[in-house]
Amino acid sequence: MSPVSLVATRPVGPIDLHVLGARLREQTHIDDPTTGNAEPLEVEARSRLWPHTSLWALIELTAVTDSGARRLEEYRFVPAAPAPGLPAFRGGALPVAILFERSPNGASCARIYSALALAPERAPTLPADARINLTQPGDEPLAACCAALQPGGLSASLAAFEPRGYVQCSDGERYQGRARLRALFERCSERSTGTLRYCSRFDQRSITVLELLFPDGRPALCVHERASAHTLAAVRIYR
Repeated sequence: MSPVSLVATRPVGPIDLHVLGARLREQTHIDDPTTGNAEPLEVEARSRLWPHTSLWALIELTAVTDSGARRLEEYRFVPAAPAPGLPAFRGGALPVAILFERSPNGASCARIYSALALAPERAPTLPADARINLTQPGDEPLAACCAALQPGGLSASLAAFEPRGYVQCSDGERYQGRARLRALFERCSERSTGTLRYCSRFDQRSITVLELLFPDGRPALCVHERASAHTLAAVRIYR
């Protein structure tokens, strides 16, 4: 993997599918929604998310967040044609996030997150880490947003967003504005039967990336963009 630059960038634009495929082949292993944790050649052969030109007409890189040994790349995958096995998605493209992580010996692995419907029974990608919490300075809007999954957390969750703030769910649908966010958080709260568990965290300026386990035990990656010390501009969820 190329050296980490400690810069968060968006948008970036179209990428070469062959180059992305070559980078993925360099990983020691890849945790993919379709295959689980597997060697790159198995993922290339079986995954719906491998950047095959026969599957995808266009892949756009929309954001990059670097911090230390981790590099998160957020994408929009545009299908080449209607294909069986792909979940329904909004906005003409499937949201995909690839988190590259380099170990101290220089080896790199990747974890791929996308739409929940690709792997509704997906096993945890990482174990929960009890040391991770949302108590650092500036974490208040993150904690309030996560409170949407707890009884009584609705008002705090709504207050965590700036007026034009939004939540993008794993199928690409955006919930923006007070009424839309309220409907989303009410639905989340009704379905909640437990608490979130955090697995990893990294920060780059106004962005916090969390890998976590939802109350139902399924993994997710959430990107939080702060508008200020007290409000969020965006939360993007990948499953």
